[in-house]
Amino acid sequence: MTEENSIPLSYRRYQDGDHTWSDFKDDIFVGDASDKCPTYVHRTPPCQGSCPSGEDIRGYLQIVRGMERPPEGMAWQEYAFARATDANPFPSMMGRVCPAPCEDGCNRNDVEDFVGINAVEQFIGDTAYKNGYRFAEPPPLTGKRVAIVGGGSCRPVSSLPIATQGPWIDYLRDTRSTRGYVPLWDSGLSYAA
Repeated sequence: MTEENSIPLSYRRYQDGDHTWSDFKDDIFVGDASDKCPTYVHRTPPCQGSCPSGEDIRGYLQIVRGMERPPEGMAWQEYAFARATDANPFPSMMGRVCPAPCEDGCNRNDVEDFVGINAVEQFIGDTAYKNGYRFAEPPPLTGKRVAIVGGGSCRPVSSLPIATQGPWIDYLRDTRSTRGYVPLWDSGLSYAA
């Protein structure tokens, strides 16, 4: 019988008399960046910080991944649409035409490749169109008025967050300078949001 076989089996990590332990951090931090323990820092995520429209990218990605559950009786696609349209009322169009600075700022670029945020945003918008999802009903009018000056897509993009506060919105523009954007609207016409 050899000496190795004479030692009784034990599943204990340390033997009697062991009073020194190696520093496990030395073993953990020898890999590349993906093996390091993350440090929580409270700041805006780089994807969201580099998005010019200020979308809650991390918020709707968590819904799509199933990390955040929708309210009872609501499909996750509708919940993701509601979250994505908080800052941008056109997720389907934005998913197609945006140059995606959010993907350049993605943390995943350090590990492998960025998250396809444009594709997810386009999917959310296309699914909303196909299923007929609608924006939330605006609150009752408060008696206050807001004027939005300009033509083109700035009107709905800027008026949607304002409309959730309940004012009457006046759209003002010079019909000669919009170069083809909605030529039916004249200066001074008022529309409820």
